[in-house]
Amino acid sequence: MKVPLASSGLRDSDIETVLRVLKSGNLTMGKEVKNFERKMASYLGVKHFIMVNSGSSANLLMIEALMRPAVSKPRLNPGDSIMVPAIAWPTTIWPLIQLGLNPLFVDIDPSTLALDLKAAQELIDSSRIPVRGLFPIHPLGRALSPSELTTFAHKNELILINDVCESLGSWSEGKHAGTEGVAGSFSFYFSHHITTMEGGGISTDDDEFADDLRSMRSHGWSRDRSDVDTWTANKSANDSKFLFVSTGYNVRPMEIQAAIGSAQIDSLDSFIEKRRHIASRVSSSLNQDSLVVIGGETLKENPESNSWMLIPILVKGAEAPARKKLILEQLEKLGIETRPILTGNFLAQPAIQRITRHAIDPQYFAEATRITNQAFMVGAHHDLSDAQVDYLCESLSKVGEL
Repeated sequence: MKVPLASSGLRDSDIETVLRVLKSGNLTMGKEVKNFERKMASYLGVKHFIMVNSGSSANLLMIEALMRPAVSKPRLNPGDSIMVPAIAWPTTIWPLIQLGLNPLFVDIDPSTLALDLKAAQELIDSSRIPVRGLFPIHPLGRALSPSELTTFAHKNELILINDVCESLGSWSEGKHAGTEGVAGSFSFYFSHHITTMEGGGISTDDDEFADDLRSMRSHGWSRDRSDVDTWTANKSANDSKFLFVSTGYNVRPMEIQAAIGSAQIDSLDSFIEKRRHIASRVSSSLNQDSLVVIGGETLKENPESNSWMLIPILVKGAEAPARKKLILEQLEKLGIETRPILTGNFLAQPAIQRITRHAIDPQYFAEATRITNQAFMVGAHHDLSDAQVDYLCESLSKVGEL
């Protein structure tokens, strides 16, 4: 039996929705996108949600809008340092480098796999490097405390933006993950909690920031802004249709993506409930002296704070790195797909070693290195059958004895 990390997530009804939209002739940035944006804003409890073609593009646009707003002064400037976690996905880091900012890596908290705010404070207090922003990832379905993030950001006068691409449907202190601060990015890639095949978006309560995002996703065009009439007041009718007021890209979403998203978000709660059930089954099946689910305590203590994109598992014991290798080899033979925790310690990746002017030794990030060496992930997709979940649990129980 095969137990994949993810599924396409598409249902027959979603495919029928795609056909309906294709037959309508409306392909990009129309009523389906606006409808999905309204539904996402309502679900997250924010004023604005701006859909784009991927979560990666969402991160890029957030940084662009902070650096090159159409009206106000920039909130970030080339050379500014932004704190990011040492275990990250590349598209949290690349927009910073691509737009001339400096990613300042911080070790992770092994209990959450997120950026360690205590380590971040120590770095600020001990370093002469001025820090302008905080860009945490809410990892693998885990919502970080909004009060802790905002307190830290305010204390150190930092701009707070959030990468929530892995954690749709997770809540903390009555707020959805990543809705504090200036903005948060989301992804609807096919392995995530809902899918639009590819797709992403940005949540914000900042009206001007939202307008800049709308321009920047479409070449810098004025036409989707709420203040479009102000920009076009003294233009001819023809000129006003093609007025560009900011920098920009073409990262527009398609109508079929939005239509699928609108249908899927109605089922999001049931998808997440299934994922929590799988995580609970997996956690219960493990010999806790050998293998343990990272974040497993949330299953009983605070279940709404974890929507379980995947299930991270820590190999315990003195010989954990060697045992992890044996366990992964056996799981692959059994048809259980596995993967590292995101990219592992990102400082060890060849690209960052080559790009950064002064490559930092990954070993300085002890917890990120330990998690890289001792942890792995298995699937928790809501499309897994009961038989697949049973087989996953049986297989993990078996390899835990290695």
